[in-house]
Amino acid sequence: MRQSKTTYVYDALFELLRTGSFAPGAKLPSMRQLADRFGVSTMTVTLAAAKLEKEGVIVRSDRAGLFVADHRKQYELDGIITSISPETGAEYYARMISGCSHAQVIPMIVGNRKKDIESMLEKKPVRLFLDFSIWDMPYREILRRTRGFETIFCHRFEWTDALPGSAVISDWQFITTETLRHFLLRGHKRILFVSHDEEIREHKRRNFLCAAKELGLNFETPEFQWCCARDFEVNPERVQRIFRKDAPTALFSRGDWPLYRFMQNVRRFFPKSADAEIVGAYDTEWANIPGEEFASWHWDWGKFWDQVFFHQSGVEYYRPQLFTKGK
Repeated sequence: MRQSKTTYVYDALFELLRTGSFAPGAKLPSMRQLADRFGVSTMTVTLAAAKLEKEGVIVRSDRAGLFVADHRKQYELDGIITSISPETGAEYYARMISGCSHAQVIPMIVGNRKKDIESMLEKKPVRLFLDFSIWDMPYREILRRTRGFETIFCHRFEWTDALPGSAVISDWQFITTETLRHFLLRGHKRILFVSHDEEIREHKRRNFLCAAKELGLNFETPEFQWCCARDFEVNPERVQRIFRKDAPTALFSRGDWPLYRFMQNVRRFFPKSADAEIVGAYDTEWANIPGEEFASWHWDWGKFWDQVFFHQSGVEYYRPQLFTKGK
């Protein structure tokens, strides 16, 4: 999808501000100077600047022009609760820490253990950033434990409840739809989703049904079905049904490791499907093993965390980029 000129200027300006090219409180070049710099009209720069101003990244003076916001005079203590471990999300953590420094945040990072969460809340953080899986804690319990704190859900929101008032959520609806669209454009008529779970969670089912409807597919039929990444061990009958006749020619997952492991078994037990096209989710090392590379969604965690830490209100979505590669 081609990027609009306004989005291009917005991204470029945001990157300049994120990397410190303009210090907090500094005056930005004039609209005409910025337009000349980016090779666009002043109207395009005005629209991009309006978005940055709305997000609190820059401020406008009617007489003097645009300035970099300097609204954080002191570092603030924020709590970050995430069930992603540093071992499985090294880039996620590295960019999180970098983003904290840029946003002048002192982070208290804890996992999903209730004791650790309570200990962190006792220190009265200014804000809470919550990246929970549906397996970690019931939504009502999360709300109860964080009552009285400014909370921002980030990355995942997997419950069937209404969306929270403040969130920066990864757009899995977009990711699913565009993955399926990619497969259909390449002529695939048998698509398989490889799940972490032995049963499809409700938030994923709704996601798949919406994507299937938009693209004219029927979910849970041979044209678009699912199985568990561990089915070779726990449900071999289901694997046999899927691959015995009209086997899938395209597979995708919400993780690279489960997909890589599943394909090792496919190549072993169903060699005719060894060349199926596969798409992962996070562009990790499992998608980049020499000779076994496969396409995966690439996350700019730096941009993601900047979007999180400078979030003001409402619900925003983050969209990664599909990187195609292969043998």
